[in-house]
Amino acid sequence: MLLALFRVSILIVLNYFLILGSSYIDTYQLLEDLRVFPNMANADISVTYVIVCISVSLLTMFLLSFFKPFIEIYLLHYSRYLFYLLINLISLSSVYIIFRIYGYSRTWMILYIFFTAAFLMFSEKLNKFRLSFTREN
Repeated sequence: MLLALFRVSILIVLNYFLILGSSYIDTYQLLEDLRVFPNMANADISVTYVIVCISVSLLTMFLLSFFKPFIEIYLLHYSRYLFYLLINLISLSSVYIIFRIYGYSRTWMILYIFFTAAFLMFSEKLNKFRLSFTREN
């Protein structure tokens, strides 16, 4: 539970950096879609940034848990890092397509995908280290 919360929070921050690094990002379509809800009639553009960041992070965590049984088969032919790259690419592109987010920087997106894959690898190793440390004590 703590690992999942840690991962989601870091993924939200990294995705927010992706959005801030993209100078021409366009989330106005999502803002118009949110105006249907009475509480969101006066929403600011920063609300759409937060919604997108949380959605990408939660979808990433869902895909990681969904594809967890298949990771061993994938690892027989490829590496764990490529698995995380694939999961990040699927979750990021799915959310950006569904919410119709345009104008993002491809350079920042590539950096996001590589950094999040490295972070997920690091957090998994950190969790294994924590589990082995608690078993010894």
